[in-house]
Amino acid sequence: MQLMVVDIKAQTRGDQGDLPLGWETLDHLIGQIYECALDPSQWNATIEQIRLALCPAEWRTAFLMLERRNPPSAKFIAWTNVGPGVESMYSTVFAYNNPWSQRTWPARNGQLIDTDEILPREELRKTGLYRNFLAAMNVDRTLCLMLDRRDGERLGLLLIGPGDRDLSVLRRGLRVLGPHIQRAVRISHRIASAEAESSAARAAANRSRYALISLDKDFNILSVNDRVAQYEAAGLITTTGGKLAFVDPASQQKLATMGLGPSRDDLAFQALDRAGRERPVLGVLIRPKTIPYIGGAIPGAAMIITIGSGIGEGPVLGIDRLAQWFGLTPTEARVVDALVDGQTPQDYATRNGVSVNAVRFHLKHIFLKTETASQAQLVAKIANMPR
Repeated sequence: MQLMVVDIKAQTRGDQGDLPLGWETLDHLIGQIYECALDPSQWNATIEQIRLALCPAEWRTAFLMLERRNPPSAKFIAWTNVGPGVESMYSTVFAYNNPWSQRTWPARNGQLIDTDEILPREELRKTGLYRNFLAAMNVDRTLCLMLDRRDGERLGLLLIGPGDRDLSVLRRGLRVLGPHIQRAVRISHRIASAEAESSAARAAANRSRYALISLDKDFNILSVNDRVAQYEAAGLITTTGGKLAFVDPASQQKLATMGLGPSRDDLAFQALDRAGRERPVLGVLIRPKTIPYIGGAIPGAAMIITIGSGIGEGPVLGIDRLAQWFGLTPTEARVVDALVDGQTPQDYATRNGVSVNAVRFHLKHIFLKTETASQAQLVAKIANMPR
């Protein structure tokens, strides 16, 4: 949906004269709205500032509410002057099951709705919503700004109070601020989604038994997981100046060659640390991407480097390298690694809780991919792989 573009100065003028708000006030409110996009905890204070600037004195309550139709529920995202128990009672008893919600539900995003225009106050006062909920708060009218709709939920800014008040200032003020509130809500949602994805990715990376490093095409480090520090402390790599480098010159040459256009042999190798211990390294090249933003672009990853394989350091490299070399699935690579280690298909089946027929099924694909016809040929071919 395309958001409408608002001329703020034009919107502050109407048939009844200038909106009695200075440009500095509107400018301040708009600035606060966009600050909320970056820090949602500021919405409560910002809604209160909007209420004080625009509402009649008796209109004391405002809130951002996320309402769901099926099953009915409601959640107050931010609020000002909402009494205890109000959210719980509304969500439990009245969410969507009231004439205001039902009649405003089809409204388009960005629409400003005056409930007097969809349900006369005389009719409202006959409803359970008024008698059992609104009357105690001296409320019989709402101005609702529809902000967003997604996944069966609707988000709106609601300002409520007694209906016999002049709301011309509030109406015109919300028409000025509405598009900015709508944009801020969407920006905030996108930021939160990106941060959630990033957090999940970081958590998953830190659970890995490998050190994981993403690099751009010039070997600048874009991200690392927690295990990288142990290999730097062991004298295997350095990250000086934000670039990855191997301490061992031969390993560093492998890394440089990998960036030029690697052969299969360059994608997996053993790197030496200062103590002469071998550590398995596997490189994966990906197509470089850039992410545009105002002022330029952020370079994306061009390669992922994994170091190590946990306790023992050696065996898992064989699995990774077999998969890379022959195009095997991880399961097929594990079967090959077990056979090379001297296990029989029956041994592998017993140790991994699978049937022998399943192992034989994998072997058919393994023979095809490795261009062998028997277990003996397969083991001999693996023994002759470049080291």
